[in-house]
Amino acid sequence: MTAVAPLPPVSERRFQLDGLVLAAQHFGQRDWPFLLALHGWLDNSESFRPLAQALAPHEIGVLALEWAGHGHSEHRGSGTDYHFLDNLYELDQVLTQLERPPVALLGHSMGGILAALYAGTYPERVPRLICIEALGPLVAEPGQTVANLRAGFASRQRSASSRPLDRATLVRARQAGSGLSSELVETLLERNLTEHEGQLSWRSDPRLRRRSAWRMTEAQGRAVITAIEAPTQLLLAEQGLPTLRSGLSQRQTWFQQAEVTWLPGAHHCHMTHPEEVAQAVTDFIGRPMGLS
Repeated sequence: MTAVAPLPPVSERRFQLDGLVLAAQHFGQRDWPFLLALHGWLDNSESFRPLAQALAPHEIGVLALEWAGHGHSEHRGSGTDYHFLDNLYELDQVLTQLERPPVALLGHSMGGILAALYAGTYPERVPRLICIEALGPLVAEPGQTVANLRAGFASRQRSASSRPLDRATLVRARQAGSGLSSELVETLLERNLTEHEGQLSWRSDPRLRRRSAWRMTEAQGRAVITAIEAPTQLLLAEQGLPTLRSGLSQRQTWFQQAEVTWLPGAHHCHMTHPEEVAQAVTDFIGRPMGLS
């Protein structure tokens, strides 16, 4: 039986941006080379804890950032909304504040989409790119623009539910369709819940559930992704999102230099199969630049 790696040291970090504070967890010794890890929609930095534990024996750290409205990061101000372009700007501010650059930008799902968009926008700032269950931006046909605008604005007028929640219900809700064990869901909930006067509620901003009013066209998305210069690793799960499998042959052509690795598990394979993901990641970042 393989011994479980000891949990690496964990420290909290805060990044003061323009009117907003973003939280992060740094897994591992501060002097180790590290990945800047970007989580998916409605997840938080805890989603990278299993992977960080698997990477620790390799002395590779993980700085897991939490997007605005997620985890312990602040929510956006009243009267504002959440748009993915703001996340790119804030990611750039975080990278500017780091004492030294990461060895790679790694993202899962929404985090992988944003990592790829950032790498195309600022190719000189990303030495390597690792996308888990992500192949670039969600796109829409130009003819869908008006309908998407109307649907996005209409979603802002709907109120979020404020009914009391119990932990068992929350675990089941978060577990549904995710392929995650209750233990892994509990890991995520550590930074996703808050308690007030004995009542539990989601810590994440309810506005995150609103529909996006705007998406890139395919031409726009392709233009950004083809601008990526970094060696790129696309990690896809064997039981992952069907749309990624069906769109792979087309999307892979958008990347200048990308390798695809299939891994066991479903959409959160970095949580359910961290050892396999860690091995793929260490193999990738251990190669000389330009040889991937």
